Amino acid sequence: MADLLKSFRDFVKCEQLLAKKDKLLLACSGGLDSTVLAHLLHAEGHNFAIAHMNFQLRAQASDGDAAFVKELAQTLGAEFYCKAVDVKNDALAGESTQMTARRLRYDWFFAIAQESENTKILTAHHLDDNLETSLINFIRGTGIVGLSGITPRGSRLVRPLLNSSRQSILEYAQANSITWREDLSNGSDDYLRNRIRHHLTPVLRETFGMTDKTIAGNLLNLRGAESFYHLGLEAERDKRRTVRGEVVSFQREEDWTFATERAFLHRAVQPYYYFTPDQIEQLCKLPNNSFIDSSKYRAYVTDDEWIIAPLQTIERLEAKAITGLPLLIKDSIHWLHFDSLRRPGRLDVPSFQYLAPTELPLHLRPRQKGDRLQPFGMGGKSKKVKDYMIDQKIPVWLRDRIYLLCNADDEIMAIPGYCISEKFKVLPEHETVLRVSWG
Repeated sequence: MADLLKSFRDFVKCEQLLAKKDKLLLACSGGLDSTVLAHLLHAEGHNFAIAHMNFQLRAQASDGDAAFVKELAQTLGAEFYCKAVDVKNDALAGESTQMTARRLRYDWFFAIAQESENTKILTAHHLDDNLETSLINFIRGTGIVGLSGITPRGSRLVRPLLNSSRQSILEYAQANSITWREDLSNGSDDYLRNRIRHHLTPVLRETFGMTDKTIAGNLLNLRGAESFYHLGLEAERDKRRTVRGEVVSFQREEDWTFATERAFLHRAVQPYYYFTPDQIEQLCKLPNNSFIDSSKYRAYVTDDEWIIAPLQTIERLEAKAITGLPLLIKDSIHWLHFDSLRRPGRLDVPSFQYLAPTELPLHLRPRQKGDRLQPFGMGGKSKKVKDYMIDQKIPVWLRDRIYLLCNADDEIMAIPGYCISEKFKVLPEHETVLRVSWG
């Protein structure tokens, strides 16, 4: 009994989980763990209510659980909430019974907490649950986040028994003559968690000598490492990220290993852009100028960057007519502004291009196969637009998102933001000019 009380108090204090002023809502099934937690909260003088969801999956046994928890709440002087649900009827497409039950009960718990101003929702997850969760994640495939198991707190959620073993909870119940309800499904091997509980963890404890102290210490170490892991990856993500409209790019590091790139992309890309774990691995392996699509985004791979763009912005630009000035054009990546003005004293101003005065209409269009222009400063020599873009190291993903400015005869006057044509440069006799600016 003393061991559980000490573990409970020490953990609550160390993790700063509860205060006497807090309003608490305890999720109680009527089983050993949540029933003991109810008695602990009462003994420690906390202000708490009890919530029980009846899933109606075990006929009379489910109703018996609800009646037991109601009586428990009355005995401890706690406000009681109960809700019966039809799990099979409320299941979403592809959702298992367990997933549906979990979604329903947590949605309800949060709704009660919101309405009644209960500030924290308590569950009775304990040390053995945490170990089982870590092992399940390892078996199914995970990283440091999954290995660290269950966290002591989440959004309004608090788990004050997470550092206490199932055995210590059982001993406390027996020593204090606490009764509880047994769910017979806990003895089944139908679920992976039960198989681990019945067959794997006993071997780890009895054959290999794993102790509660070792389990708790390992999980604490993993949680600490996970915290710094996230801090480091978030710092790297922010340092390497460049945002241009709806397009985001991440600078690559030449010395990074495959494992480092994979870890970075799992943190920086996967949670936000709908790429699967397999696609994340492909992003580390694809050659230069390749791309891969998630359900909503396209990721381009270059030697220097990963570029992420919404699929809706990938389509080629639509041609636009310029029939009057000034004109501002925006898209998801950049903007262009065109106006006519008296010739300025300087023509070599950053973020501006100046061209000879030209009759309207003009038009903007994306590049086409075989396009050529005479880049200013090359003595009138002609060059393919494709070759110019390659020479300027314009990323392949961006080339079809760049407008060409053309006259009524479809001669290329400029690539706005990059170069103008020798043929359309400003001459000494020009009193007015066409100005192009961008951003």
